[in-house]
Amino acid sequence: MNHTVLSNFSLINTFKHFKIIKMNNLYLYKSLMKRNAHLNTLSLQLVFFLVISIYSVSAQQNSTLFRLLPSSESGIDFNNQLFESDTLNILNQANIYNGGGVGIGDFNKDGLMDIYFAANMVSNKLYLNKGNLQFDDITEKAMVNGQGRWCTGVSVVDINADGWMDLYISASFRNDPKLRTNLLYINQGNNEKGIPVFKESAKTYGIADNGFSTQAYFFDYDSDGDLDLDLYQVTNEIYDQRTPIRFRSKLTDGSAKNTDRLYRNNGNSTFTDVSKVAGITIEGWGHAASITDMNSDGWPDIYVTNDFISNDVLYINNKNGTFTNQLGDYFKHTAWNAMGTDVVDINNDGLVDLISLEMLPENNLRKKRMLSGNEYYNYINNEQYNYNHQYVRNVLQLNSGQTPLGHPVFNDISYIAGVYETDWSWCPITADFDNDGFRDLIITNGLPRDVTDLDYITYGSGQTAGAQSFTLAMTDSLPVVKLANYAFMNTNGTGFKNTSKAWGLDHESFSNGGVYTDLDNDGDLDVVINNINDTAFVYENTLNKGNQRLTVSFEGTKANPEGIGASLRVYYNEEQQYYEHYPTRGYLSTHDPRAHFGLGEIRNIDSILINWPDDKKQTILHTSETEITF
Repeated sequence: MNHTVLSNFSLINTFKHFKIIKMNNLYLYKSLMKRNAHLNTLSLQLVFFLVISIYSVSAQQNSTLFRLLPSSESGIDFNNQLFESDTLNILNQANIYNGGGVGIGDFNKDGLMDIYFAANMVSNKLYLNKGNLQFDDITEKAMVNGQGRWCTGVSVVDINADGWMDLYISASFRNDPKLRTNLLYINQGNNEKGIPVFKESAKTYGIADNGFSTQAYFFDYDSDGDLDLDLYQVTNEIYDQRTPIRFRSKLTDGSAKNTDRLYRNNGNSTFTDVSKVAGITIEGWGHAASITDMNSDGWPDIYVTNDFISNDVLYINNKNGTFTNQLGDYFKHTAWNAMGTDVVDINNDGLVDLISLEMLPENNLRKKRMLSGNEYYNYINNEQYNYNHQYVRNVLQLNSGQTPLGHPVFNDISYIAGVYETDWSWCPITADFDNDGFRDLIITNGLPRDVTDLDYITYGSGQTAGAQSFTLAMTDSLPVVKLANYAFMNTNGTGFKNTSKAWGLDHESFSNGGVYTDLDNDGDLDVVINNINDTAFVYENTLNKGNQRLTVSFEGTKANPEGIGASLRVYYNEEQQYYEHYPTRGYLSTHDPRAHFGLGEIRNIDSILINWPDDKKQTILHTSETEITF
């Protein structure tokens, strides 16, 4: 071995010895010189370059907007672990990887937001926020472990208007109806140790729904002023004999098992299924919904994203207790296999816009391996069978405002905005994470096995043709591709910049439900994400200071203490931001119940207008407050 090689070998070993030690560059440089005096000049330059590189990378990592909290620090070790078998795997059960959601709420009324995770095959978990981003697992003491259900969506709501936040958990998947009934955990208040205790009461309230539920949404659909929190339940019934992937005539009479349901609150802590009477009769394989005033007439409408070939549904409120699907009148096309959705004002024009997620990969190789193309016959069949046009990509639908038709028409700007391809996407988390005045976008994505892989479909069809069941071993040929979630910074209202790595959200995972919330009450939004077969992500937002912000809390009527359905307009410097108060949104999840507005450098707000569900209005003029309660 010559001297140069020996020197470099020594350099490598020295570098490995020192690379995990945190110290200033000069001390490390001198230590290396002392131990390796024989290094030549080139090696010394290499050492210095590597040392500087380490600290440059370290500084870059430390300066990311988000910091992933290790479970040893946060106390949150929840893992939505799946246990596959010959009878329970992706080839036998199409929805096995749909995941679980996250729910945010102050369950013990101490001013700190707590976290509830839904699980599929393990226990659900409730973590109590102790402050300083540390949490305690109180699941068993609170009696909210999910009772063996395959739990999906988490709705956090004060359903009985007693001032304590309750939990409504959607359940699915199990063949036994008794094991897939939804759960309603009524908060009984704190015990002597300050821990909230819950009582399961879904049957008592008449909402022990067993229809393969994905997510429930509470709102006042008849705008009767008391807001007794009616319930819209999205379903995804995959065991219907009618195939979800071939064109056929739609079922619109409510006879299909895979039809959503609407429950009317009777005002006495009971609910009645009024789906057919209200016009909720169109089948679909639902993943999510958004409650929103789509046409700005003061009445809440319902947008539902449906998987497979079934179209999305836009139920416009007829103001008489009934709804009519008007999807084709408002949207020129939608996403095909639509998953999570959100409706927010993305460009600050005071009108709600819509994002719906699909499964188009960004990587060209994955596109070629996963997509069979948008064949011409699909386009023709859409017309023949009266389906609305839909495409395999995310859509960002910009609201054009009122038109001569009497309602807005939406235009898809996902290509221009740069957010149309984010792989197997589930949850859009839409909020202003850098407090610059524009709502940003974080997208969870991932599927443990690529069931749409074309090589597998082509070469596996001969082996599996006619098979009645698929063993776990047969799934081994399916590719496993773990990808990072996406983060997009909103640059001007309609343009987005991919900041996944710059913001520190480049950890690979199979992620599903997710939320934004201010866990430490420091004025910036943290992020919590539910993962399959991995510890949940809890990201601390490190922004803290810099851009201004406004946080608004709601105190509604006695029947609606959360003020669900209220809307806010914040005006400043001839600009505005608009917010609708429906915390359950995105995918399987309920976000922080406080409205959050980033303001950039704005310190003084001209006015804030709140419109309550009963159409009462309040106004605040000229304020520089950062926290306001209505």
